[in-house]
Amino acid sequence: MNKLYRTSARNLVRRSLKGNSIDRQRRRFIAMVAAGAMMPLAGASRTAPPASMPIKAITFAFPIYDPRSIFAAVEQRFPEQGQALSKLWFTKLFPYTWLRTTAHRYVGFEVVAAQAFDAAASMLGVAATAADRDLLVAAFSQMELWPDVVERLGQFQQLGLRLAFLSNLSEPMLRANMRRTGVERFFEAALSTDRVRAFKPAPEAYQLGVEAFGLKKGEIAFAAFAAWDAAGASWFGYPTAWVNRLGQQTESFGAPPTLAGRDLAVLNDLLYRSD
Repeated sequence: MNKLYRTSARNLVRRSLKGNSIDRQRRRFIAMVAAGAMMPLAGASRTAPPASMPIKAITFAFPIYDPRSIFAAVEQRFPEQGQALSKLWFTKLFPYTWLRTTAHRYVGFEVVAAQAFDAAASMLGVAATAADRDLLVAAFSQMELWPDVVERLGQFQQLGLRLAFLSNLSEPMLRANMRRTGVERFFEAALSTDRVRAFKPAPEAYQLGVEAFGLKKGEIAFAAFAAWDAAGASWFGYPTAWVNRLGQQTESFGAPPTLAGRDLAVLNDLLYRSD
């Protein structure tokens, strides 16, 4: 797997923005990040974002949690075929969600993940039991945070930004991860596609963020983990950042342009963007 590269704070924002007020806010934000002045505070009161900042809220897909722990669990369970199994499992998993949404045959993520696992194991001739499968599907509720997450969430909270998950995972899976990793205090909502019975990139799935925050699309940033999710969010109308944690190859979907980076620092450029 590719290593996570962290971008230095002083190089985060290079884009030229109009207006002295915006420039002052950007310089102030960068200085605070560099100085480590904005740390997460449990129970801190929320202030409104600066008037110069068009983004009022951020929805996160999957860049908060590191899925490599799931790969590791598969390889530990099946040492000889684990790498091939985890790769094929994930290759099948998301197309299965798209098929069910297109056919209006929605079932929860746990069911789809189990079905995709069974298919992958069968194709590879892996002798996996139902217990093996259930244990590995449960690993989606036991992921670890990426190293930059707590600090960045604290920074966003101190700026007055409202935060929520918007995920294909079920709400119980999301909340189990949030409780285990201690990030519940940062998030206003855990929005699961179960609510609309349509997986992303269906527009009604992204609409969950608009309804939860009561804001316009252009006021809600979307932090995607996968290229297809970045394309879907951008098509929907969210200002979008692709947090390309694993260094995936760029895709060409014809979607509106999105910012891209290796960690949550890429969101900083989105906060004050005026276009």
